[in-house]
Amino acid sequence: MREKNKIILLTHGGWGAALIKSMGLLVGKTENIMDIGLTANMTLDQYMLKIENSVMPVNKNTIVLTDIPGGTTSNVALRLTQKYPWTILSGVNALMLVETIMHQNEDITAEIVKKILEAGQQSQKNLNLLFRSEG
Repeated sequence: MREKNKIILLTHGGWGAALIKSMGLLVGKTENIMDIGLTANMTLDQYMLKIENSVMPVNKNTIVLTDIPGGTTSNVALRLTQKYPWTILSGVNALMLVETIMHQNEDITAEIVKKILEAGQQSQKNLNLLFRSEG
């Protein structure tokens, strides 16, 4: 039986752990998902080592979701792709993670990546404008 894709969240302060926990309400039991939080007292080298020690083994179907494009979590993830065959997406939100989980039993392809990114982007709405009543 194929192992589920590993999903790794890299977040400032570890808020991704709460996001993962909330997935139980949306999709049920989750597997092979982890958050590795960056704390204020960590150096880049310490954070990289924490990630490497936490994620073994890795494979080509590992997807890394980071919180801030261009932030430390994203920069460290990109640096680690020199050693590991990860797909890295940034700007993680709840629907982006749901979509990633829904494709956890499939090989990561350009089409899957596109669906994950679209889910994250489509979840952003100005509800005041969307549901403004007329009159």
